[in-house]
Amino acid sequence: MRHVAVVDRARGMLDFKRALDYVQLHRLTPARDLRPWINSYWIVSWDLPLGLVHRQTNISHASIKAAFEPEGMFLYGVPARTIVRDISGKGSAFSVMFRPGGFFPFWGSSLSQLTGKRIALDKAFGAPAALWACRMEAARSNRERAAITDAFWRKLRQTTHPGISSGEPPVATTLAEQIIYDRSIVTVSAAAAATGMDVRSLQRLFRHEVGITPKELILRFRLQEAAERLSKDPDVPCCEIALDLGYFDQAHFNRDFKALVGASPDAYRRRQKAIRKHRL
Repeated sequence: MRHVAVVDRARGMLDFKRALDYVQLHRLTPARDLRPWINSYWIVSWDLPLGLVHRQTNISHASIKAAFEPEGMFLYGVPARTIVRDISGKGSAFSVMFRPGGFFPFWGSSLSQLTGKRIALDKAFGAPAALWACRMEAARSNRERAAITDAFWRKLRQTTHPGISSGEPPVATTLAEQIIYDRSIVTVSAAAAATGMDVRSLQRLFRHEVGITPKELILRFRLQEAAERLSKDPDVPCCEIALDLGYFDQAHFNRDFKALVGASPDAYRRRQKAIRKHRL
């Protein structure tokens, strides 16, 4: 049976505790044979009173996304560092979140062409995408939508590049996730050493098969971690978090964090404390 989990948190989602007052999040796992490429299916739903608008800001992941949204069905390249969405009324979205680099075999050419762009799914995949959308609209549950989505990507897998039939994730996916989950990797040179590649080759591979540079991937995920720790660990000094993330001085960390989040680390931490207090 497919595991369905109510998500307690979502890395990269700023002010997550406050977001739960406005949206509901669920996650479904793809079929086992698709997991080398697809991370998960995300379902977001909301039902807000007339006139209420919730603005949600996220530090984006290094992931391609295919989404069914109230505005239509779209393929999103790796987005800008932050995503801001205004949510109002009643609606829902169903998204296919690929692993970093996991979309490359389905696309077959450089993912840098998609970075920061949104294109219609039927323009990307033609009539099969239109049929997928028709079946999704007729589905009665998210479980059924997940099964329909499994079938679409499974069929596409069988008709695309031979390398995707191996059942193994792309090399770029393995390297990207090694960088993401190894907290000791905080520079591109360290990433190259850990992956056994020279810096130039690693950069070229990432631009082509992930859509962003290794440096950009490191920055996004380390600052996602910083935001999460500032929310969960109220007593850990900011200078300690900065050092853990590979910054040589707190000033540099403060600049990067504020540029991305719009608030200093200290101000963001105070905001999280106020949100927790309000929810008690």
